[in-house]
Amino acid sequence: MMHLNAQDASFSQVYASPLYLSPSFTGLTNGSRISLTYRDQWPGIPNTYKTYALAADHFFEDYSSGLGLMFLRDDSGDGKLVRQDISALYAYEFAINDGIFVRPGIQFKYAEVNLNAVSSVLPSDQGSDGSTIGSSVYGNENTKYFDAAASAMIYSDFFWFGMSVDNIIKHDIAITDIETYNPIKTSFYGGYKFEYKTGRSRIDQSLTAAFNYRIQQGFNQLDFGTYWFLNPMEIGVWYRGIPFASQNGLSNNDGLIFILGVNVGNIRFAYSYDFTLSELSGYSNGANELSLIYRFNQVYKKRSPRGAIPCSAPGYGNASGSKYRRRTRKIF
Repeated sequence: MMHLNAQDASFSQVYASPLYLSPSFTGLTNGSRISLTYRDQWPGIPNTYKTYALAADHFFEDYSSGLGLMFLRDDSGDGKLVRQDISALYAYEFAINDGIFVRPGIQFKYAEVNLNAVSSVLPSDQGSDGSTIGSSVYGNENTKYFDAAASAMIYSDFFWFGMSVDNIIKHDIAITDIETYNPIKTSFYGGYKFEYKTGRSRIDQSLTAAFNYRIQQGFNQLDFGTYWFLNPMEIGVWYRGIPFASQNGLSNNDGLIFILGVNVGNIRFAYSYDFTLSELSGYSNGANELSLIYRFNQVYKKRSPRGAIPCSAPGYGNASGSKYRRRTRKIF
């Protein structure tokens, strides 16, 4: 019997898909926001992984609440195995003092997994030399289920830290008689932003250090890196892996991520490339990822005591420690 292991899809531009990272980011803007992310992983290997995420969210200031919708599609094997789900997300924000805020969030999703095995050749149909020895006939299999996620985050103008727990509801998603479950995924994320030049008469500049650590059954992974923001440009360098760690004789040393982004008005566009450091480096051609964020209706009715997420974005706000929120609340 052959056992296969996998984990939920991950994006290299962590904060370009904020609702996928954590429900706590829902509505973390002055008004409305639409985000789109596309990832092509290992283009050097035929029929690997393509992932799409589309999300829309809005902040309702009168209720201190963010509400959002998200669609995710993860395509493995050129359509052989497809997972897609649609989610409703909610986050509530409250202040614990003049400069620090807390955001609990929740997500409910309807998910579907499709396996198209009509023209597939499984290991049981192959000989030791790779030749086809079987003529089994396979069909299409489909499973549907509901799931949920929950999160909490604390942040100020300059730091943030949060935790998200996904796949909370246990469901058998198997297409055979062997029970199979999506293991719970737990993510810890955070960072610190240092602004060293801000204001209307100067070019905004900042450095941000951030991380995202994920645990899912026997899998664990750490992404950490830094962004340099020189309005309107962003340059990021991240590392994915756990230095000096190994599992089953393989080092957890996945890759370097290079990110280039640009802000034009209320639009942010970014491209990233994953340079593979693992044993796949000669075959995978890394990974390409594109992201787009569009913010609109960026107005608010009152000067409420809420802060700004500490991620790179142009903005001319109040000084740190003010009881009023900054003019912009943007996240990439």
